[in-house]
Amino acid sequence: MEAVRLTLNSSRLMPIINLPKTLHDCEVEIIIMAKSVDVKERLLDPERKSMMGCLSQYADSSLIEQEKDAWEQAATEKYLEKTNNGRS
Repeated sequence: MEAVRLTLNSSRLMPIINLPKTLHDCEVEIIIMAKSVDVKERLLDPERKSMMGCLSQYADSSLIEQEKDAWEQAATEKYLEKTNNGRS
């Protein structure tokens, strides 16, 4: 992450930043960098849509019942295919 770092007298910042008295008229260090977006902030962003919501228009409710066992069936078929190919 890129950052800018500088040291200057706090009196130059007084017009734009409300500083505590302990920092009046002394050298201060300023570090400026882009704010990193927290994962929770991104998830709570109302403008951000989930992929499930974006893809719901393509859902076929008639296939949902078949999807329940699809992985198990595919894994079984693949296993049987490998074991049968090894015995040829």
